[in-house]
Amino acid sequence: MGKNIGVLLAGCGVFDGSELHEAIITLLALDRKGAKIVCMAPDMDQYHVINHLTQQEMNEKRNVLV
Repeated sequence: MGKNIGVLLAGCGVFDGSELHEAIITLLALDRKGAKIVCMAPDMDQYHVINHLTQQEMNEKRNVLV
């Protein structure tokens, strides 16, 4: 049985958080080594929220965990 490995993810994508390809490749590599993966995120507000359609910062906050 593999070890428990925590992977910290945050935000909503390449412009304000975890980049999708990097996260997936990391999870795949850990899975191939037999790790038991635990995805997690901090329960805190993210103040630099990006609109991914326009790539502009929005005047709002978002909870990183949500």
